[in-house]
This record gives sequence, C-alpha cells and structure tokens, in this order.
Amino acid sequence: MSARLAFVLFLLTGLVWAGVTYTDFLKAVGQRESTMNPRVTNQFGHVGLFQFSEAALQDVGLYSGDGTPKTNDWTGAFTGKYGVSSLADLLANPDAQVQAVTAYHRQTWNTLTKVYGAESYLGTTITGIPITASGLVAAAHLVGAGTVGEWLKSGGTTDPADGNGTTLVSYLEQFAGYTLNFAPPSYAEVLAGTPSGVSSGGYVPTPAPLRTSVATGSATLLKDSSFGRTSAAQGFFGATGYHMGQVRQLLVGIAAMALVTWIAWVVVAKWRGLSEGLDTRRDLAVDIGRAIVLTWIVLLIMM
Repeated sequence: MSARLAFVLFLLTGLVWAGVTYTDFLKAVGQRESTMNPRVTNQFGHVGLFQFSEAALQDVGLYSGDGTPKTNDWTGAFTGKYGVSSLADLLANPDAQVQAVTAYHRQTWNTLTKVYGAESYLGTTITGIPITASGLVAAAHLVGAGTVGEWLKSGGTTDPADGNGTTLVSYLEQFAGYTLNFAPPSYAEVLAGTPSGVSSGGYVPTPAPLRTSVATGSATLLKDSSFGRTSAAQGFFGATGYHMGQVRQLLVGIAAMALVTWIAWVVVAKWRGLSEGLDTRRDLAVDIGRAIVLTWIVLLIMM
C-alpha cells in the first residue's frame, strides 16, 4: 500500500512541476526575446538569447562599461567572466549567456524584495493581474527592477513599456507561475525546456525578420521588427479564469498534505505493530526510515 502511495505521489509531483521550473522560465523568456537565437542583435543594440543591454551585463560584472550604457554600442571592454572577453565571445557562447541572465535575475529579485518589498505583493492582484515572483522578474527583465518596484508601489496606475511597446503588465501575465531558484542550467537544458508544461506548441512565436552580418556571422533584427507569442498559460487563463501558477500552488499544497498524512500513518501503524508484537524494532526503524527518505526525495523535487 505504501509503495503504491509513494508512486502516486511521485506522479503527482511530476505533474505539478512540469513546465514551471526556472529552466522552463528561461526557455519562455528566450523564445519571447530572441526566438532562442544566441547571436541576435536588435535595433537598440540589445544582444543574445535574452537581449542583454550594456547596463545589465555591467551589473553582473561581465562588461566593464564604456561611459554610454544607454546606447548599447559595446565599445567598452568585457571582463573575461564566464570566459567572455568580447562581444563576439558572448554571442558565440550561449552557456555564458544563461549564466549571465541567471545572475541578473538573482540580482533583480534581490532588488525587488529588499528595496521594494516585492514579497509582500505575492499572491495579490493589481488591476486584476495576479502577482507572482517569476512575473515580476520577467517584467523587470523588460523595463528594469526600479520601474517594476514603482509600479507595485503605485498600485498599477500606469503600464510602462519598453522601446518596442511591450508592456510591463503583458510580461507579468505571460511569465506568471514559474519557479525561481537561480541555479544556472546549461544551454542544452534550456533548449529542452517546455514552458507551461506543454511539450510542443505551448508558445507560438512569430520570428522576427533577421539579417546576417557577413563579417561576424551574427543575426540582427531589422529595425521596427516585432514578434509575439500565444501560450498555453494564456489560453488556460482565458478558459478557466485561473493562472497555471495558482493551480500549481494548489497541487503543491495537496501533495504536501498527502505526504504529511502518509508519513504520520506509517509511524502510527508501525508503532502499533510493535506494541502488538506484529513488528520488530528493526521493522519499525526500516519502514519509518524508508518513509522519511521518500518524503525527503519528494520535498527536494518540490523545492
């Protein structure tokens, strides 16, 4: 009986966490920002999978700066961090880009929580938009942590946008409900990600028109290009009125309650068996030990 329950719990945990990990979040952001092209540069000089600015890479210690952080002309020096010593190195190294964006997201979340108290907003709604940690980090990736923090404090009285007209609120919705653990995965793992738990077709990006530099081999977004996506998460919200992140939280709660109930049942049953002479002390120790190990495994998966 206990083995069957453990198997069911593992299946439930797999369903709960399918498509909502930090790796899936990075895949979703990469699809939205660059259609997963690590060599792309847009008309504003933002580069790579996650469309880095000079200021973002300077914040994480990868770029030393050049005195004009808002122009993104990349005339300054790179520091060698993550093995990147030039813009060409960066564009050719998607793993370094993943490491850099993870560091940037960690820094962003620290700013949102320590400066703007973002944790107190989690689980609430502002102008009808559920506030989640991943949504806030994605919005900050778009318009900056300061802008997101001020938006929270204002109660959503404005809807800031980036240079392409993409709004803060749209990112809050599109990237809601993912887990943030800030452990950088590999580029290969990001490519294999399945945002929103959909193995294929979960997002349908419209690729931006590209031009390729003969000199560098890098792809560049044509001026005034735009791209968007639809997602399973948006469709789910439209059909049910609930975000996938909210449903995941409910399932996580159910799984946690089932774990607590199960391990309590094992302890009580084994203790009763010992008292009635049906089990030995060794049986008690082994079965409770197994239950504890299985519980820790499931908890580690859920973290």
